[in-house]
Amino acid sequence: MPRTATASKSTAAKPARKTRSRKATTAKPATAVKTPVAQVTTTTFVGGKVKSKKTEFTRPSTARLITWERYLKDIRTRWAIHNFEIQELLKDFSKGVDFVKPYHAQMVKMVKTVNL
Repeated sequence: MPRTATASKSTAAKPARKTRSRKATTAKPATAVKTPVAQVTTTTFVGGKVKSKKTEFTRPSTARLITWERYLKDIRTRWAIHNFEIQELLKDFSKGVDFVKPYHAQMVKMVKTVNL
């Protein structure tokens, strides 16, 4: 007698399992502290309807600005730091040249001895 094939329980398709997941939140980058810029909006009305809106920036306060003397002092200090760093860089270069000199002399001597 012929047998009929029946699907086994393990091969039968299972319904997709529903899973819950939280919505991904994007990390907000750290923003620098910005000084707010004051704005003034002027609205013009004609016959009870808005005709135009004009936004203008107001002049920021000069209370937080540094004086000209402090500004010059800051420039001089930065220039002195720059000069010091360049001095140290030249010292490092001279140390590197002094380190390489004997190897260079040895290489030149070796190349001169080779006769082509």
